[in-house]
Amino acid sequence: MIEKIKQIKFIQKLNQYQAMPIIWWTLLVISLPLVFSLLRMPTIWRVGILFIILNCVISYHIGNLIKTIKLKRYWLLLLPCCFCLIVLIKYANYNLLFGLIYLIFEIFGLMDRQIYK
Repeated sequence: MIEKIKQIKFIQKLNQYQAMPIIWWTLLVISLPLVFSLLRMPTIWRVGILFIILNCVISYHIGNLIKTIKLKRYWLLLLPCCFCLIVLIKYANYNLLFGLIYLIFEIFGLMDRQIYK
């Protein structure tokens, strides 16, 4: 199924841009809270599994991608800003703190094993 999606001309054209992996991961982070809400996941599971574990891993991966692809540093702000917009629309304001946490994990991913140097 993923291969069929990749063969769509519009998707192929989008994937030619260098920053598209960052945008795809950000779209995933934006859509997962909405999917978890539609599945009627309890709030504690949504915050615990999605906001703390999964999104932190994805944000670390995005930091690594930014370093690997050699994108500008302002791409670090895309995921936290989009996440904060989703939080303002749908969730409690205390979840805005996760935007800062994701930015920190992205910076850790950007540093990639240079934390102690």
